[in-house]
Amino acid sequence: MWLNLGRRRQDDTFGIAAGQRFRAVGTATIFWEVATIARYPWDALPHVRLLRVGAPADAKTISLAVLRDGRFYLPA
Repeated sequence: MWLNLGRRRQDDTFGIAAGQRFRAVGTATIFWEVATIARYPWDALPHVRLLRVGAPADAKTISLAVLRDGRFYLPA
């Protein structure tokens, strides 16, 4: 019996790709752009590298699940 454990599905990024912009939910309107999508061997969920629009030196890496959560980020 062969289990398909190491193989990733085509839609595991839920349609999120580099270049898309998101707005942080909160008092200040801050826009972030997806730079890359990273997959780490020790974590099952992909992560995204975000660059702040207008200040590309300001960057952070968050889980894709957090980016998709409407409590924290909304599509711009």
